[in-house]
Formats: sequence, structure tokens, C-alpha cells
Amino acid sequence: MSELGESLIKGMEEALAFARGEDNGSVVHIPEEINVRRIRLKLNMSQNVFADYFGVSLRTLQDWEQGRRVPSGPSRNFLKVIDHEPEAVHRALTSSLPKTQQNSSSP
Repeated sequence: MSELGESLIKGMEEALAFARGEDNGSVVHIPEEINVRRIRLKLNMSQNVFADYFGVSLRTLQDWEQGRRVPSGPSRNFLKVIDHEPEAVHRALTSSLPKTQQNSSSP
């Protein structure tokens, strides 16, 4: 058997052992939860307004809020900044837009 094949089999055996609860030295990283709905409601925004204001897909926002998807690392960081400095994020996102577009996307 090839080295790749042996490595794959070993990896699967380790995954099965971990799934059975055996201590095989595996480390699980549990991501910090982020409550997207809480952030949106804190800003007193509808889903449509929040998605438009911060340039997030409405479907993605809905998936996050319903728990169908979890924000990825960069999205998570973006949401954390939105949570703490929403106006700064909006200014940064609209700074390159013409003035007429900047004014139309205010909440």
C-alpha cells in the first residue's frame, strides 16, 4: 500500500477512535459562539436593512440567525467589529462610494 493510503487509513482509525470517546491525543477546537440576531437587534435593524447596510447577503444572514450556517472566521471577525463599532464599519464600507450612494444606505 502507498504511503498516502496508509496515512488515510491511520487518519480514519484515529477519527473513529475519537468518535468512540477514546483518548487518542486529538484536540477539538470549539469556536466561540456569535449571536448574529442579537447584534442585529441591538442595532434595531430588520434583516433587510442589516444585510444592505453592511453588505451581507440576506440569505446568509438568515442562515446564520436560524443556525443553518455558522459565520466563518473572517465573517465572525467582521460581525464582532460590527457589534462594537457599527458606524465605523459602515463608514469604511461606503468611503469609496459617491456621496449619493452613501446617503441612500443609511438606516
